[in-house]
Amino acid sequence: MRQTTGMVIPVWYPDTMPIEAMEAVLAPCLVDVEPFAQRENVLVVVDGAPQAHVAAQRVQKRLDNFEILFKEQNEGKGGAVASGIERLLANPTVQFIVTRDHDNDHLANDALNLVRLAAQLQREAQSDCVMSIGRRVNVHRHLGFVRGEYEWMMNEVVFEAVKFARAREGKTVNTQFFAAYEPVPDMQTGFKCYTRATAQLLVDTLQRASQETPDWDVRRHGAEVPVIVETLLRGGTIGEVTRLAWENQPITTYDLAGRVQVKGTVLAWALRRADVPLAVARQLLCNAIARRTMAKEEKGLSDLLSLANWTLDQLSRYRGESVEPIGQIRLAEFF
Repeated sequence: MRQTTGMVIPVWYPDTMPIEAMEAVLAPCLVDVEPFAQRENVLVVVDGAPQAHVAAQRVQKRLDNFEILFKEQNEGKGGAVASGIERLLANPTVQFIVTRDHDNDHLANDALNLVRLAAQLQREAQSDCVMSIGRRVNVHRHLGFVRGEYEWMMNEVVFEAVKFARAREGKTVNTQFFAAYEPVPDMQTGFKCYTRATAQLLVDTLQRASQETPDWDVRRHGAEVPVIVETLLRGGTIGEVTRLAWENQPITTYDLAGRVQVKGTVLAWALRRADVPLAVARQLLCNAIARRTMAKEEKGLSDLLSLANWTLDQLSRYRGESVEPIGQIRLAEFF
């Protein structure tokens, strides 16, 4: 594994965060990487954050087991991951690329199981169009109720859109390699392993999205989901293995205030890429909201409807069509 694996860690911390605190979070992400990847193939990508660059340089001086790519212009997590992957793909010995977040929530030793699963998928599928996901044991427990509800709503809609597109072609999605967990994969976890083929697919997908839908800025917000969509639409295979996570995230830069636009951007892109008709997209959103416990509370339902209707509005604008907004979610009267 050490000879053939690269690792990308996208890094951005707010300038208000003390450099010492940045070091304290970043160093544990890197202290244990040496058994799993060679120094030149462990890449910290600092995404337009000069203070974080200073912190990374201090950690690098202390550990001396990784390289730094500093991007002067902030492009978001998707852009940072894509830039890191492009750098590592220049080395032909790198066959697998593991991505991990900068929040000290992904233990390096779990990367071994991700690479092992990706290699198994290659053998079983007889294809390089595969990727493995480090699945969290319980998303709600880890992220909190509200954020967990948003993630699962989004995961369900995206996965149903992909299945719809594949069925239209007379094909289906291979779910065997995550069937032990849930019917829907944990798409938005930041711990994944790509083959060279799917790593390049991530780069190409975000580049194409920027050209085709520039108003949505998918490159910024689409570090996790678009490559899954593209892999599955091309008949690729994804698998999951559980990984450890802190009971509470050590740090998060997730902004609740911008969640509608961030998640709606990726939702709209996925529905458009799968070529889901507006009426079908509307129903998929209704279905996912109906399954959310959060929708049983008035504000929770209102928030989820805001995300769904923002997504539909974006799709409508791109297609020059109209669709009725979702006003309420109808359920059976007894259950």
